[in-house]
Amino acid sequence: MTNDIERAVGAGTGSSRKASHRRPSTDNVSAALREWYLQPFDYEWITLHRSTRGLHRSIQNVFGAATLLFAAASILMLFSSRGPVGFIAQAWIVLVLLLQLAVALRWFFGPLPRRRDFVTFAIFGDVGLTSVLVLYEPFGALIGSGLFVVTGALCTYFLSPRWLLAHLAWCAAFIGITIVRACFSDREDIATALAGGLVAIAINSAIPLLAHIAWTAIGRDARRSLLDPLTDLLNRRGVEDAALQLLSKSHQRGHTLVVIVVDIDRFKAVNDHFGHDSGDDVIISVARRLSALFGDKGVVARIGGEEFLVVFSSPIEQAHDLIHRTNPSLYRPDDSIPITVSVGAAIVSSPADLWGDGPTVITKATRAADSMMYRAKYDGGNRTATVQL
Repeated sequence: MTNDIERAVGAGTGSSRKASHRRPSTDNVSAALREWYLQPFDYEWITLHRSTRGLHRSIQNVFGAATLLFAAASILMLFSSRGPVGFIAQAWIVLVLLLQLAVALRWFFGPLPRRRDFVTFAIFGDVGLTSVLVLYEPFGALIGSGLFVVTGALCTYFLSPRWLLAHLAWCAAFIGITIVRACFSDREDIATALAGGLVAIAINSAIPLLAHIAWTAIGRDARRSLLDPLTDLLNRRGVEDAALQLLSKSHQRGHTLVVIVVDIDRFKAVNDHFGHDSGDDVIISVARRLSALFGDKGVVARIGGEEFLVVFSSPIEQAHDLIHRTNPSLYRPDDSIPITVSVGAAIVSSPADLWGDGPTVITKATRAADSMMYRAKYDGGNRTATVQL
């Protein structure tokens, strides 16, 4: 989970009309590019987010079809006057063609590739295409370099800025060398070679670069929308998706699923007597302590002003222990403002009929845990109430 939530700072209202049309300074552009380059790339978030999960098969079909396009171009160039000449060159084209067909089958019929698989595909695409194009006449190679855009698309959406820049550097070097070859070729005039090279560079460099910058910005904003700005925990919207992933893993492992609702006792009195800044400090302290207790076992979210939600999975013998450690883990005798909480927990054992309800099991367990939390609060607070579903 990213921890670099930024707080927007509003511009002054007294700016003149002329100032609103000023061009961004070089420093601002450099800062934006530096932020893009250094932004952590979260492959898991991209592939597992609910908006992209349903597109996995379509994505694989698109890249499978693109790989077949590579293969078709290889076949056609075998019969082109600008294609490879000689038995060794043509044999190499056939070998690469067979590899392309194998990669296409992997795209069409295999599972969604992992990150290292995408890296492998990108390297194969660049190196394989280059090894074929160097066997063509220079202008034919310039035309064929348009196929680098397929690898560029893969880098744009599934790999980090560093991998994209490595791809762009490779393309630029190959196209530059090919332009020089074309300029010294007897079959092409210099103007045609330069024009073709500029078009190839624009297609393979500008479009993927701008698309990656935009995609990174959109992804960053989308991830931030799932976080609580005060605590950096997931918010109510973000915890839903994370909890569903945990539900699936819990079911596969045969573990118990536990939903805990935590509410800070007498939080209004904290704000009234110590001020809202101190109230925020209390919330942040609870968030950190909950994350320390449950962060490696499940997900922790802030779902209300002083209310938190924890969803975790564990063997049944550990579940009860973790539940009853919640309250003691949040209290510190040396706190300037004593922190006590009311804890409600709902335990969903596996196997259980409730598992068959799919995603609604999280909703039912959350309602049950919330009810238990109110029971603990009505009993005086600073205690835990549990129900087995």
